Amino acid sequence: MKKLYYICFLFSALLLALGQAGCGGEPLQGEGHDHAHDHAHEEPHYHEPPHGGAGVTLGAEDAHIEFLVDAEAKTVTAWFFKPHMERYLRMELKSFEVLAKRESGEVKLVFNAVANPGTGEKVGDTSQFLAKADWLSESESFDAILPEITVLGKVYQNVAFNYPKGN
Repeated sequence: MKKLYYICFLFSALLLALGQAGCGGEPLQGEGHDHAHDHAHEEPHYHEPPHGGAGVTLGAEDAHIEFLVDAEAKTVTAWFFKPHMERYLRMELKSFEVLAKRESGEVKLVFNAVANPGTGEKVGDTSQFLAKADWLSESESFDAILPEITVLGKVYQNVAFNYPKGN
């Protein structure tokens, strides 16, 4: 009887040890989650932009911007997102610029902050920005550069991307 008890005890201890060794899953969002550390040794990966636009990653996925052209309205909307593009990131910016490369040369797109009463966002505290340009109705694709932007206290310079591919 002692032998059976001893075997059961060893078997239980072995199962417990194996269970603990295999329990190295990803931490849940918002629970001590250090995003920069998580991706330090991973290959870059893709996050689907929620509005179907072009996703632009800033840094080591510190934040994201999604750009979406409305050719009919001749506008481009930009939304800022936290890592993984799961939540909007409100910005204190009133505007920012993107340089679009066209055959005729570079064209400046000025994105102005958009207030949204439905979400409580206002200029100076919003995740959404809008730029207007007549040529957007003619272009399905273009290369662009975000010359400089400060997001979450970090400065990003010369961020290149393509519309609609992103970076």
